[in-house]
Amino acid sequence: MGNNYSREGHMLDERMIELVKNHLGLSISTNFNDFDNVDCMIYNESSADGYDLWVVTNDSKHVNICENVYYYANDLANAFEEQVRWGDQTFYIDDYAYEDAYIEDKLIEMFTDHAEDIIENDELDITLEEINYLKEEYGIGEETEEADSTKVV
Repeated sequence: MGNNYSREGHMLDERMIELVKNHLGLSISTNFNDFDNVDCMIYNESSADGYDLWVVTNDSKHVNICENVYYYANDLANAFEEQVRWGDQTFYIDDYAYEDAYIEDKLIEMFTDHAEDIIENDELDITLEEINYLKEEYGIGEETEEADSTKVV
């Protein structure tokens, strides 16, 4: 788990994931002991004839096949993001689903979507260097500077 590639020579993927998880209040566990103590479970099951199926549910005792079961793992990252939008904050994601669904890539994408809010979140442990990097990388603050410098004559 976890790529440590530096983006633009500056911020590690792992740091982006940490910041977006903290900003959104997300907790992701791959420990099966947490299975019943989370808002949402994402895991692998097998069909009767041996095919891999993927489940995304808030209630593992009442899985709705039409709404909670996926045939392709590449649909799971979007399902995960949707669960976050619906307010889920604690997740159990089994190791296979975490890797096969590219959950970390989705978290980095979510980081990009929330970069401006992350900068403005006073509760995050983010350095001034990181803030400046994010402002430059994502063009944050340029709109207000342009608006301030435009005068009607």
